[in-house]
Amino acid sequence: MRKSGTLHIILEIVTILSNIIIGVTILTFIAYQHQESLELNKSFIGSIVLAIGATEMVEFLSLKMLGKLRNIPNAIVAGLSMVLGVLIMAIDMELATTCVIWGICSIAFQVVKIANAGYNILKQPFLNIVIIILCVTEAIFSIFLITRNVEALDHHFIFIGISLLVEAFILIIEFIIHRYQTR
Repeated sequence: MRKSGTLHIILEIVTILSNIIIGVTILTFIAYQHQESLELNKSFIGSIVLAIGATEMVEFLSLKMLGKLRNIPNAIVAGLSMVLGVLIMAIDMELATTCVIWGICSIAFQVVKIANAGYNILKQPFLNIVIIILCVTEAIFSIFLITRNVEALDHHFIFIGISLLVEAFILIIEFIIHRYQTR
């Protein structure tokens, strides 16, 4: 019992740190992109999509059994996100096509996440309300990504970076609350 509690805590910390690292990486890349003549490419997009999916899978694994059963749709989305990341990196296609495919998949993923967060809103209202807001906003940015393609890519990535940092901050608050609350 003690061992699984330790594993649970470690996976929660890994999720928080992963969100912070990915968010800071995205924002740093976007900030230095124009100064260093770096370009957003399929490899960067695929690796970010893959990393976000892996982080969401670790977050799913950090849940206790009842939480896991309630969050199976999120685990499916995380697995599909990892597959999408690998496919984006592996398949030879134009950057504009990549934006359209990523945008469509992102909207579908966000719909599932919104439904799942709505279902779980009574268990963790603070976290799930923030997730719903972030998912709705990401779906809007995904629509811009589909319609404006490469032009909207920087803005989409900036939002994702900020979104990951906000989610990490909320997860830190939830982690502290759950560790120090009296039962």
